[in-house]
Amino acid sequence: MKLVGTTAIVTGGSKGIGYTVADYLMAHGADVAITARNQGELSSAAAILTDRHVGRRAIPIVADVSKSADVERLFDTTEAELGPVAIVVNNAGNSTLDTIVNLPEEDWDSVISTHLKGTFLGTKAAVMRMKASATAGVVINTGSVETFGTTRGNAHYTAAKAGIDKFTEVAALEAGRHGIRVNTVAPGVIQTPMAESVTTPEFKAAWHRSFAIDRMGEPADIAKAVVFLASDYSSWITGTTILVDGGTHLRGLPDYVDYLMPGTE
Repeated sequence: MKLVGTTAIVTGGSKGIGYTVADYLMAHGADVAITARNQGELSSAAAILTDRHVGRRAIPIVADVSKSADVERLFDTTEAELGPVAIVVNNAGNSTLDTIVNLPEEDWDSVISTHLKGTFLGTKAAVMRMKASATAGVVINTGSVETFGTTRGNAHYTAAKAGIDKFTEVAALEAGRHGIRVNTVAPGVIQTPMAESVTTPEFKAAWHRSFAIDRMGEPADIAKAVVFLASDYSSWITGTTILVDGGTHLRGLPDYVDYLMPGTE
């Protein structure tokens, strides 16, 4: 299995899924630019990754993926330091929990901007740069199992992730004639710092009951799917969503209000 190129960008790359995706891409021969908003966490992550993968580089670039100027600077810097970008993983994300009637407008705007607008800006920049350099590259967007199941308490996140799925389909149609593939990886519940911050023992038990494969997901499960989509092994796959959820979609999601916001209606 060979990656489609040796320069990658991973947004939200300082920890969790993004960090592990960068780790796996480097293990398969890529230099990677990782982005996040926290300079300290980002620099530390890049240093660890570079030390771990001899001969490969991880560079930290602070950026807000919802701002076009930041995204353009991200690509400019990556190209200047690592070369033409062949792999882009739009992974940056955030979330809060609340029912629609209690959801602050600013929380809606923040989640939609980070996930959906960030994916749009990252994909737009990637396709434009890949076309200009005649690079048959790959864009991989991070979706969610929540596109395939419904729970109370997460309308903004679910709406953003469902939007990413349809956006990916359109992007794949438009970019395909230039040899550029666009796909989505949709994680189920993954043991990350963000997930652990809201998880309770009861909620974990409810998730376990939803699995066909009886274990929590790990960031490496997602990273392996990303590497596959970024490789020649998936050369005729585009415009699709790969669910990596342990089978959760077969049984349905546990209700967030019941387990994480009891008494909220």
